[in-house]
Amino acid sequence: MKRWVALATALFLAMQPCIAFAQTKPATSGPDTRLYLADGNVVMGHLVKEAEDMFIMQIDNKIFTFEREQVEKIVTIESLGSTAQTITVTEFPYISFLGGTLAFGVLSGLLFDRASDKQKEADQNDQMEETRARAASLRDEADTARLFGWGSALVAAGTLGVSLLPRKSTRRIFPKLSFEHGASTLKITYEF
Repeated sequence: MKRWVALATALFLAMQPCIAFAQTKPATSGPDTRLYLADGNVVMGHLVKEAEDMFIMQIDNKIFTFEREQVEKIVTIESLGSTAQTITVTEFPYISFLGGTLAFGVLSGLLFDRASDKQKEADQNDQMEETRARAASLRDEADTARLFGWGSALVAAGTLGVSLLPRKSTRRIFPKLSFEHGASTLKITYEF
């Protein structure tokens, strides 16, 4: 059973760099365009293309097209100037290294368990005169297992450190819109 766990751990560790590089794509910067439609709706998303007769927008990973007659006004983050809010985002791009931390931690535990078993067996063999040579060999195996256990524990700590490296970036976002319905008026407020 321990051999299968060790084999699965080794396979996972071999796949770990592929998983880490697959997740290093940049985070989306959020909506960069607001379309104010003629029917009163406000659509926020990423402007893919602006043609003469239509706008192509990406909203929540879906593509929508709007005809120019449907759109009353278009507002981009660049057109807001200083009224666009600047926020700082903290990301952990190497968080997938936590899998390596788990794998090396399990491997370290297995190696320490093996060292303990070998040490107990060596103590039992040390009691008889004819098996003392075998006891010395078992102690060597226990020491080797402990050495590899500490090595994998250090690698687990290293991968934990790498996975918790933050990356800070700044981006500009739209101010929040809130709509309040009164008796006969519609009030729009910007919150900063």
